[in-house]
Amino acid sequence: MQLVGSAFWCEVPDGWQETRQPGCVIAAAPTGELGFTPNVVLRESRIEHRPDTLASISQANLRGVTETSPGTMVIQVEALIRDGVEHRRLWLLTPVAPEGTRGISLCLLTIQELVVVDQVVAELTLTMPFVEWHPGHPHQDILATLQAMPPAERVAPPGSSEVPDVRLDAWATARDGAPREDLSVVQPPPLVLATEPLVFSRHTTEAFVTAVSTRAFPPFTGRARDELMAADLVEPDGTFNAAGFWYADHILSGQGWTITAAARFPREFQFWVTDSSTLFIAPHPEQPSNRLMGYCHSNDLFRILLAWSRITPAWRMDVELEISRADLQAKVERDVLPPGPADGDVAEFLRQPWHHMSLTDAEGEPHLNWLHTPQRGDALNWVSSSLRNLRRKVSVRQDPEEPLWFRLTATIAEKE
Repeated sequence: MQLVGSAFWCEVPDGWQETRQPGCVIAAAPTGELGFTPNVVLRESRIEHRPDTLASISQANLRGVTETSPGTMVIQVEALIRDGVEHRRLWLLTPVAPEGTRGISLCLLTIQELVVVDQVVAELTLTMPFVEWHPGHPHQDILATLQAMPPAERVAPPGSSEVPDVRLDAWATARDGAPREDLSVVQPPPLVLATEPLVFSRHTTEAFVTAVSTRAFPPFTGRARDELMAADLVEPDGTFNAAGFWYADHILSGQGWTITAAARFPREFQFWVTDSSTLFIAPHPEQPSNRLMGYCHSNDLFRILLAWSRITPAWRMDVELEISRADLQAKVERDVLPPGPADGDVAEFLRQPWHHMSLTDAEGEPHLNWLHTPQRGDALNWVSSSLRNLRRKVSVRQDPEEPLWFRLTATIAEKE
């Protein structure tokens, strides 16, 4: 089935329902998933032609979604070439409260395809539940079908758009030989949850986790009892009430994980995943001595994890190098460049400050280690057990075909 606009068209699955409005065409799936109906929206408008028009529109959209949609985060931006025409693809996660539910209970994946042809910009936007998405999902295939009609069949869209000034990424523009917008305009969003998390001292959260993990449930005393009683999680004698047992059950029956940001004083995000909800304990963003203890619907977990891990979009790079443990430590702690020549993507990645992060399970077994940079994305790091790696060097790899956000969410999903 074809979804036809003024100057562009795309293919959608048979059976999708079409709705037309001035300047846009909408197609929705016949059935919903998790209280939300997947859909695509094709918008078109007239626009002034400039060499950096596509970069400008992309950057304006990135600014707009993060400013107008609280909790929305941008996880990826791609520059694609299709049939000799450059496209942009923006990936976003947004928290929503589906109809008939109370509070935020779902994370939506929005993928927006942008293309400019003959002074017309097309925006094809797919929206679906993130937990239903996987690589090669047929809904995502819709985006690859977006193309301009033959010139004789096009008509001018009714609306027009301004081309705002754009701030370019000089390094990426020079590397690719085409305008590349500066993606640092995107910052990790503030934490948006279904309910306000509880605030405890670090001592109390540690006492809570320890008490539950022993399964002995000894009565809390002192400061921990006072804080937990104020939050209505324990009785005056320090024993759990029904609400306290609800929180505790996540630690007992959930799949436990910890994301650690290495530093002189490491920051940890602990979480325990069950089928319906996830308990988490995280550093308080404004009170260093306190912790947040809250929960989210498990269908919204990955948005919160990626936001806390400070995942931000970066232009694709192909980075692969090996360094000694000592050089890795020097780079992370003091930003000392490792010895040896480097060029291209590797040299640019080395110029960035590195922040080491890791994902471990409840038994302390490491599953992922990665290096986070402010502007050039993230790279996995590991020590190969190969006999050829006699010096036990650390491999660092940023795979342009498998971004960290996908590896992180896939690793956790495999254990659920």
